[in-house]
Formats: sequence, structure tokens, C-alpha cells
Amino acid sequence: MTGIVDTVKGLVRGSTDVLTKIEALEDAAEAGQGRLDPVVLSEASQIVDRAGQRLRMSGDLTVVALAGATGSGKSSLFNALTGLDLAAIGTRRPTSSMPLACVWGEEPAGELLNWLGIPRRHQVAHRSSLEDAQSEDLDGLVLLDLPDHDSTEVEHRLIVDRLVELVDVLVWVVDPQKYADAALHNRYIKPFASHSSVMVFALNHADKLTDEQRTSCVSDLTRLLKSDGLKSPSIVATSAVSGTGLDDLRALLVKRVNAKRAARERLAADVDRVADRMASQCGNAKTPEIAKSDIAELVEALSDASGVPVVVEAVRRSYLQRARAATGWPVTKWLGRFKPDPLRRLHLDQGSKQQGKAARKTASNEVSIARSSLPAATPVQRARMDTAVRNITNKAASGLSRPWADSVRTAIRRREESLGDELDQAVARTDLGANTSPGWWGAARFLQWVLFLVALGGAVWLALVGFLQVGDLVLPKWEGVPYATIMLVGGVVLGLLVAVACRLFASSGANRRARLVAKALRAELEKVADSHVVAPAREELEAYTLCRDKLAIARR
Repeated sequence: MTGIVDTVKGLVRGSTDVLTKIEALEDAAEAGQGRLDPVVLSEASQIVDRAGQRLRMSGDLTVVALAGATGSGKSSLFNALTGLDLAAIGTRRPTSSMPLACVWGEEPAGELLNWLGIPRRHQVAHRSSLEDAQSEDLDGLVLLDLPDHDSTEVEHRLIVDRLVELVDVLVWVVDPQKYADAALHNRYIKPFASHSSVMVFALNHADKLTDEQRTSCVSDLTRLLKSDGLKSPSIVATSAVSGTGLDDLRALLVKRVNAKRAARERLAADVDRVADRMASQCGNAKTPEIAKSDIAELVEALSDASGVPVVVEAVRRSYLQRARAATGWPVTKWLGRFKPDPLRRLHLDQGSKQQGKAARKTASNEVSIARSSLPAATPVQRARMDTAVRNITNKAASGLSRPWADSVRTAIRRREESLGDELDQAVARTDLGANTSPGWWGAARFLQWVLFLVALGGAVWLALVGFLQVGDLVLPKWEGVPYATIMLVGGVVLGLLVAVACRLFASSGANRRARLVAKALRAELEKVADSHVVAPAREELEAYTLCRDKLAIARR
């Protein structure tokens, strides 16, 4: 629940619908920040704030404003409705520059009038006890007489513009000769066409018209108002001089005051108005989905562009080379030291050490992973990656309105700029097992050295007896073969056989290590694809979905 709605929810009874609409508009505006027209979003924010302020005030008061052009007779109509002598008040009040407020009933209206910006010297309390009994029917009415909306004074027009945004009900007092005035229709009626339920039109000076002329004027005014967008305009022909239509106008005011819904209806109309404008920008298309196959294609493209096949092959060959160095025949295995390690050539042989440092220093963000020496992506690989990114971008933006489509593209483009570096870092931070050795390597190394020492012992024995003729030393034999010879030949043969067997095991282990590394690299690339392409797109789509759904609630 938003702050404003949560604050007023306990203060306002019977307005659950309007509270829901206001809350929905606020959520939609928050979701649309940075995506939709900032002018419209600012207007939505103002309406939410204004609604919160109005709802915190008395909901039992209904603010009705009489507005009109110069000479329309709104002040005379105000005088007739209130029974006050405006001429007498006029000596204390600059009637052309400030609105006058008349309040019926005992309900305190000071806070509301201050919010409307009406100074205390322009506030009048209607004493119902001095009037007829019908005045009690209007208890809770705050009637305003506004300056002329077509005044030559800019200040006067600004006052009208401000109060037109704030009052609960607007009674437009029009003259039979000027009811089609373009300024009135273009400035106030068309922009507020959604406020038909809180607007009333008083065709004043009806006493100067014949019945036929009055009917014709009402019919023509109705036509104009409907062309402005009002569905069912309320029109009353009035005359402050003859009293024509005053009872009908009073009855309308009594109905609005007694219903005590005018404030909420006005706020709902305000919400509808800005929500319609937002909806025209947001659209109501179904939220696009990013298919798993498209993500898989992107990961494959990133894999090729980042040199994953090269890394996997280097891991396999490095494993074989290190396995042979660890388990090979001691006499010949040292030759392998002259071959450079495939992972070291790519600067990828420190994976485990870096992982250990990362675990110790992640919280302080002090880890700086070294760059690899992988070959740069070829134009073909780069083009495939760009195509995969563009494919997801286009599908995520498919069917969306222009602002949201642009927002999706911008979000992905912003992260895409660092995609190349992130791919290199993803490979560099993956543990490739360059510093880990299987347990059987140690056992094989121990066995090889035992066999080597046995062969060496046999060779030394034979050398001492056969070649150096040491004394009368007699070689013990087994089935006629000297033990020394068995030791020499057996040690060499078994050592070579163990080396061959270890190569077979190493080949299987290298393939298994390559598969594990390929899986680990793919997991890292999936994270990169998600953080730089998929997540930004989904974040925008989630914001779009929230904005669209909340606007649907706000427009109910």
C-alpha cells in the first residue's frame, strides 16, 4: 500500500474504489518513470498528491464553483443561490480578482478553504436559520464565485485555472450569445471531457429568450458539449432575474451535497483523465516472452565469441600434459617440461588461486581478475553474438508501444557495451582445475618411482657384477634368470606399461575435466547473458506489465 493511500485509508469511509484507483495510478506512474512522458507522469504525481490532501480533509463538504466569462451572470446567480447581497460585500471584496466562498452548515471548512487558497476575508458563513427551511438541504455545501476565466488580468485566469483543478463540482455559467466561445471549449471543456459527471452547465439569462429560442440554445449547447467529448452533459436554463431554473439548479446541488460523493467523483475523474493519457502511451499489448531457445542461442553465440571451445580444448590438453608429467616413466617424463602448458599460454592457469582470493575478499570488492590472452572474437563470431542479442531485443520489444520498446532497447544497449569485457572476465574467473590433481596421480607417481628404483637396483646390481667384476659376487637366479635382470627388465617394462595405462586413464579424465569445465563456463556465460541482456529486458517487461495492469485498474 502506498504512503498517501495508506495515510488516508483510515480517515475516509466509503471511498474504497477511489482509493484503489489512486493507488493504482501511483503504482503505474512509478513503473513508468524514465519510460513514459515525464510531463504526464508529473501530472499523475500531482493528482495523487492532491487526492491525498483532499481525502484527508472533510469528505462531508462539497465544493461547487460557479465559473464563467465576463457578463455571463455568474455573480448574480451566486447572489440568487446564497441570498447574499454581493453589492454590499463588494465594498470589502475585490470581486474581480478573488473568489468568494459561501459555506452552508456547521461543518468546519477552514482547512479546506485554506487549501483552496481563499483568504478568510473572502469566506462567508450562510446562516440557514435566517433563510427558508430548504437551506438545510444544502448543509455541507461550499459555493465559490470565481473570477472571469476570460479576464484581461493574467492573475484572474490563473486563479480560475488553479481552482478548476481543485473543486469537486464545476457549474459553468454561459451566456446564450457566447456559449460557443472557443476559449471556454478549448481551454476548459475539451481537456476535462472525462469530468462530465462533475460538471453542470447553466445557460443563464434565459429570461431574455423565448421558449423556442431557449430550447434551440440548449439543444445546440448539448451538441457542442458532446462534440467536446462529454457523454451526458447536464444543462439547466437559468435566470437570476426571473428565477427561471433556480429550483432545478438548487435541486442538482442538493443532490450532490446529500450524496457526499462529489469529491470522490472528482478525484476519480482526475485519475481517469491522466490514466487515459498514460494508457495512450503505455498501450495494452500482451507482455512479450523471451523464449528459452532464444536464450540458449545467445549463450551459444557468447560461447563462441568468448573462445570457450579454445578454453575447453586447452583444459583437456593441459590435463593430459600434467597427467603425463605426474604419472609418466621417470626416465622420459622430464621431456614434457619443455612443452608450454596450454592454459598458461592463455593466462588461465591461476583459476583456483583467484577463486580462493575471491572468497576472502568479495565483501570488500578488492578482487581484480586478470585478463586472459584468449584470441579476439572473429567478425563471424561477433556478428552471431550481435544477431542473438538483437533477436532477444526485438522479441522483447515486439508489440510494445514506442516508449516501452525504446526503453527495452536502451536498457539492453546500456549493458551490451560492457558485454565483451564481461565475457573475458567470466572465463578468467571460472575455476578450470589448473591447480588440482586427482588422487590417483599420486599413487601412480609413487608406483612409477618404486618400479624405477627396482629397475635401477637391478641395473646397478648387474653393473657391479657383470661390468665391474666386483669380487666373486654370484647373482642369485630364479628359473635360471638372475634376479638383477628380472629387476631391471621388469622395472622398465612395468614402468612403461603403467605409463601407458596412466595415459589411457588420463585421456578419460581429460575428457571428463573438459566436460565439467564446459559446463562451468556455460553456467558463467548464462549469468552474463542474464545480467547483460535477459534481466534488463525482463525488468522493463515487468515494469510494463505493472504499468499496464495498474492503469487498467485506475481507468475502471
